[in-house]
Amino acid sequence: MTRGDFIVKRSMKRGAAGRRGFTLVELIAVVAVIGALSAVAVPAFNAYRDECSVMAAATEICGMIREAKQTALADGRYYAIGFNANQGKVSLLAGRGPDDKWNTADDPVVRSFLLANKGGGVRFGYGSCGPLPGLAKTTDGISFTTNNTLVCNPDLTGNAGTIYLISRSGSAMALSMNSSDFSYKLWRWGGRKWARL
Repeated sequence: MTRGDFIVKRSMKRGAAGRRGFTLVELIAVVAVIGALSAVAVPAFNAYRDECSVMAAATEICGMIREAKQTALADGRYYAIGFNANQGKVSLLAGRGPDDKWNTADDPVVRSFLLANKGGGVRFGYGSCGPLPGLAKTTDGISFTTNNTLVCNPDLTGNAGTIYLISRSGSAMALSMNSSDFSYKLWRWGGRKWARL
């Protein structure tokens, strides 16, 4: 046997031994790496998902405001968005019911949604973020005084107020309504202060 044949034979033996599998140390190292990556990635993913959930709820509320403005102008009637803090429910209302009060069980509802259905533990409130600078504090995250209702009349004016939405991870948004031209501003909690979107 020549020296070259010996080297080829030896490398073939090493290759066969290397194909048998992984050692226990290698498997433990791979599991540790996967665990470390998961420890970083899962909380970041959850925070991102919660932020998207808050944004989805705020976007739907903005859509309801636009719809209330358009239908009030077209129909010449009052429309409103009712916020129910106890149920975590937002409803587009087509007027007051027989009791002549906004945001009660007898109001005609065009459509509604539950904050819980948006995921991320979304609820009304601002948690430790605090209210927008210069605006009043609220106990339930809703500062509309007409029974937690944003009312839109055919002149496209309405009542001023703010709603706050927060997720279980602390992602928060606020929607503040202006009474003079019936426009709104969206705000996002940036970790230290509120920033307008």
